[in-house]
Amino acid sequence: MAKFSAKVVKEFAQGIPWSKVIKKAANFDRGQRVFPSRTPKNDAKSNLRFDKGSVVDGKHELILQANKNTENAGVKAAAAEDSHKIWAKILVDPENLNENQAVEDLLESFKETE
Repeated sequence: MAKFSAKVVKEFAQGIPWSKVIKKAANFDRGQRVFPSRTPKNDAKSNLRFDKGSVVDGKHELILQANKNTENAGVKAAAAEDSHKIWAKILVDPENLNENQAVEDLLESFKETE
């Protein structure tokens, strides 16, 4: 399985309007795309996406997946192999959002992925 660099994940994480995404996630069902909205421009620019996972003890699970129509060759190769592969998972608390912790958790989860 092709794997892209943690730098790509970090750049994605730093561009996330976390409070907006967390509020938005509360209104989505499991498996739905949360961020960024699905457009060819967003897919190419963002490289990655968050889909909604489960709700665990009031916290929302966000699942990181690769976009097929991205500009990044490494991400594109990974998505071509399996666009539904879970590259990272994080739990975020809508009542107590810590953006720095969310970024750290995302990077740590990504590093643990095979």
